Amino acid sequence: MKSQRNKEWLWPPPDQWITVWGTIITAVGAILTSQLFRFFSRLSGLPWIYCYAVALITALVGAALLFYAKLPLYRQREFFTFGCRTLPESRRPYYRCGYFCVIFSAALFCCLFLSRP
Repeated sequence: MKSQRNKEWLWPPPDQWITVWGTIITAVGAILTSQLFRFFSRLSGLPWIYCYAVALITALVGAALLFYAKLPLYRQREFFTFGCRTLPESRRPYYRCGYFCVIFSAALFCCLFLSRP
């Protein structure tokens, strides 16, 4: 039997993903990271307080969403469960959104540590 090569056109070729696109993604990521670092290193005064308030409110909303998602488990006296596998299907989006809010606020708090005193 002859081995047939796949004639489907693949854009971009796999070798370009590593060389060209990897370089572009790395460069864009480095530029965005430097701009973010620059923003938070110069943050002080009232804008710092606003960022702190946003992070605090986001953390509180995330904790409330996590509590709401796990409320059926708390009623069954299951307090130490991890992951959303044991949650009812209708509460899983709240659980995931709660964790997203908590992680976002933790990242924002860490970025606020970069600001000058």
